[in-house]
Amino acid sequence: MRRKSGRRFSPVKDGIILLLLIVLGALIMAKVDGLNDRQFSGSFVAIDGDTLALGASRYRLMGIDAPELRQDCGAGDRTWACGHAAKDFVREVLETGEVECTGGSKDRYSRFLVRCSINGADLGSLIVSEGLAVTTEYFLYAKEEDNAREEKLGLWSGVFESPRDWRREQKTMEADAPRAGPLTVLRHAFGW
Repeated sequence: MRRKSGRRFSPVKDGIILLLLIVLGALIMAKVDGLNDRQFSGSFVAIDGDTLALGASRYRLMGIDAPELRQDCGAGDRTWACGHAAKDFVREVLETGEVECTGGSKDRYSRFLVRCSINGADLGSLIVSEGLAVTTEYFLYAKEEDNAREEKLGLWSGVFESPRDWRREQKTMEADAPRAGPLTVLRHAFGW
């Protein structure tokens, strides 16, 4: 009896190889997607706690969702204008130096989705660390949000409605914070 030559089918090995190829393909696509990123720098202006302007262009900070300008936080007689507080904080930070932003994709409102830094510090991280925004992406700013919550800073100092829920209740133009696509999330998770 002759033994057949060639490779034998192994579902476990083949499944692992297929999974590794899929992951490798996703990482390659994320890296290629990052090649379209653009650099923006200059004297940005705070529109609100998570949106900046440079000239006529608008830039939405990825990974965070800050209260809307008309949004108040707290309860009863202990409410405060958390939306304005977030904008004021961003405005003050922007006055300390030159802002550099990186991003390429746009949301449905034609705003560039960006991550920005000022004086070497990540702007989104600063805002979330002060408790003036919540994190929206899987990998970005979770540690900063946990610290702000533990320290009861900003939004975490009392009760608040998430900006997303507040917008839905108010039926404003933007019901959801724009989310980066999966390739963008992968790129930022690996620091590309």
